[in-house]
Amino acid sequence: MTDMSIIDTLKHTALTDRLLRRPPGLYDYARRTIARVSALAPDELATWSETRLAAILARARSLPGYAQAPASTRLTDWPILSKPQLIGREKLFATRGVLPRAAGATGGTTGQPMQVTRTAAGVVFEQATIDRLCREAGADCALSRVAVLRGDSIKDPADMSPPFWVDEGRRKRLFSAHHLNRESIGAYVKALHDFAPDILFCYPSSLGALLHALPIDAGLHIPVIFASSETLSPATGELAREMLGARIVNYYGHAERVVAAADIDNQGCRFLPFYGHVELVPDGEGLARIIATSLWDHGQIFVRYDTGDRVRVPNHDPDVLMRIATGQQAFEGIDGRSSEYIDLPNGRRIIGLNHIQRGVRGAASIQLHYIQDEGLTLYIAPTEGYGPATIAAIKGNLSLKLPPEIPARFVLVNGPVREPNGKAPLLLRRPIIQNGQCQGPELI
Repeated sequence: MTDMSIIDTLKHTALTDRLLRRPPGLYDYARRTIARVSALAPDELATWSETRLAAILARARSLPGYAQAPASTRLTDWPILSKPQLIGREKLFATRGVLPRAAGATGGTTGQPMQVTRTAAGVVFEQATIDRLCREAGADCALSRVAVLRGDSIKDPADMSPPFWVDEGRRKRLFSAHHLNRESIGAYVKALHDFAPDILFCYPSSLGALLHALPIDAGLHIPVIFASSETLSPATGELAREMLGARIVNYYGHAERVVAAADIDNQGCRFLPFYGHVELVPDGEGLARIIATSLWDHGQIFVRYDTGDRVRVPNHDPDVLMRIATGQQAFEGIDGRSSEYIDLPNGRRIIGLNHIQRGVRGAASIQLHYIQDEGLTLYIAPTEGYGPATIAAIKGNLSLKLPPEIPARFVLVNGPVREPNGKAPLLLRRPIIQNGQCQGPELI
């Protein structure tokens, strides 16, 4: 077993989860640092950020990925780094260390997931960030009972008999979002009542599915909801407050760990200046592209990374953009984080579709198109190593998400369909029209 698989396995046990995410000393240091930096005045914050950036740039110069980096210590003299430049070259931007590291992947919104690694210190820092936001909303993550409704594959999608959850210790319960509909909601409501979570971690799409299926008289109360990875619509947030009596943390982050922002109960979304250095580049009326540099070593160093996301801004005045970038001024929201899910005829919502690409070799990109009466079409742009094992890996991932009666077919294409912002959506609104090799529909 590799170091990465060891640490990934340990993350799924209750005791080691606490030891990995909140180890004494390192976790306390992260909490103190976040609290101290959050309290700095703007000029003090600028000085602190410059010091951190200087250290990050010096560390970056020692990495193969920055062999051609400029000698300048000014961040703006460094080129902007895009995700296509990194795909297949991720290891060139990885730092070295003696401790095991956790493996991860991006959502694949440019056509293919990017592989990321995370240091133990980076995992702790991320947890300290989440814990701080939950405390501001009124819950202590370390002591709370936590429910999770995200993309976890709990059981066979064809098995519609409860339980639809598993417990990790006494304080954490993982729910399957893929089995949730109006027929199964009774079991979910009872399990939530019995467990009585203080915090629900969820995707906005899975939260929407829960609220859609939830009876008006369910009587559920969840004090804090932490929604992340997708855009939370105002309507879903308001419905969650009304039906669950929850305070809501709407969190924006990246698997690349370069930037984070949060909004608690519609008080205004703000970038977290202790997390990453943000540059906002005007990109269309009322929009600015997010370029970010992590201020910490999370396992890889990405300098001036183009996130592909855009923030909605009132105007392009440099002072306004600077205030928003440093967290002094709230912004309206983020473009480029729409939810991608499939609603089945029986009311089940299939989320976490980006998991279908994980661990698949030989596919430069995978995009999906679903038609209710015809099933799922997967458009695959093959690359070196493509073969039967590629399709087998995709089928294996699909079997964890979709019930077996949903037919799927595979079509080879030259490349992904991209939106004007350069992103390649995982879930397509219409089929790809181009000459391709098509495999007939088959049951997964």
